[in-house]
Amino acid sequence: MNLFRLMVWKEFRHIRADKLSIRLMIFPVFAQLLVMGYALTTEVKNIDVAIVDECMTPDSRSLGETIRGNPLLRFHSAATTVAEARRRMDRGEIKAAIVLPADFSRSLAGVSGAKVQLLVDGQDANSANVSRGYLNAIVTGWAQERLRRSLSAQGIRIASVIPVGVTPVILFNPLLKSTWYMVSGLVVILVTIITGLLSGLSIVKEKEAGTLEQLMVTPLSPLHLIVGKTVPYFLIGIAELSVFLVLAVLWFQIPFRGNFFVFLLFGMVYMFSSLGIGILTSTVARTPQQVLFLIWFIMIFFILLSGFFIPVENMPEWVQEVSCINPVRYCMFAIREMFLKGSGIAELWRELLGMAAIGGVVFGASVLLFHRRTR
Repeated sequence: MNLFRLMVWKEFRHIRADKLSIRLMIFPVFAQLLVMGYALTTEVKNIDVAIVDECMTPDSRSLGETIRGNPLLRFHSAATTVAEARRRMDRGEIKAAIVLPADFSRSLAGVSGAKVQLLVDGQDANSANVSRGYLNAIVTGWAQERLRRSLSAQGIRIASVIPVGVTPVILFNPLLKSTWYMVSGLVVILVTIITGLLSGLSIVKEKEAGTLEQLMVTPLSPLHLIVGKTVPYFLIGIAELSVFLVLAVLWFQIPFRGNFFVFLLFGMVYMFSSLGIGILTSTVARTPQQVLFLIWFIMIFFILLSGFFIPVENMPEWVQEVSCINPVRYCMFAIREMFLKGSGIAELWRELLGMAAIGGVVFGASVLLFHRRTR
């Protein structure tokens, strides 16, 4: 036990002497949280839009002014023809165009109603769908307001014509701020990078310096050696997790509705997986560059299959099954649930068991492989 404490103390002194590791733990990580917390957003703003008004009547100009006044759109000069709008879209000047046909006002007064054409740049499917939804909502809102005024002039309430109305109630994130959702997931990714990368680099540096062989001839067992080298990064990960929580609440104004100690429990269980990955990569790799490459390759796989960008439910069934071995998926889901819903162990015990099982397998495999490689 005394040798184990000495091993932990030695690793802390090694970290303190390694200025590069200290910088990696502080400056890049917090800079990533602050910058990416604002940059990673699913919101679509400043959509470049042009209007092709072939009608040039008070009705068409009224709809055009309504579109221009929307703060989510960035209106460009009007196009005279559809062909001109297409050319401007080809050049990347605009992302969407609304075409008001020459018979817009006449059709509007008729029985069948008017048709408006919407051209949307579909290269980015998400932005195209959101842009289409925005413009559809603007046109529909303008049409409903015109109908309301017309019916009011006849003494008819619009509710009698449209008897069913929808009253949306947004729970957990009433302002629909994407930062509330993205930053809580980003916390998991940054903790993974810190614990996995630094623990892997610490062991491979021992290999390069030739001190790993010296440690192996001491009475320390491989298990004591690995635990002694990972405990400092485990404690650093807990500290970083706590600081991330404070930044998310105070800087990004994200409500934390869960229990702090449950939050730390999930983080600690999860770090068995991230630290185990660091040990596995350091066992296979021989240089810090190889560790960086392996960690980066694994992180790409974990992030894409975690639900950070794309909900897991939207993926093909076989991909969803593959993602079941991804510990980031469980931890990210649990942290988001704790932040926004206030969920606890009673609701998230499946995720906790999943992370514990994966962490046990990964950490155990890393110890066995390390023992074989050092025999």
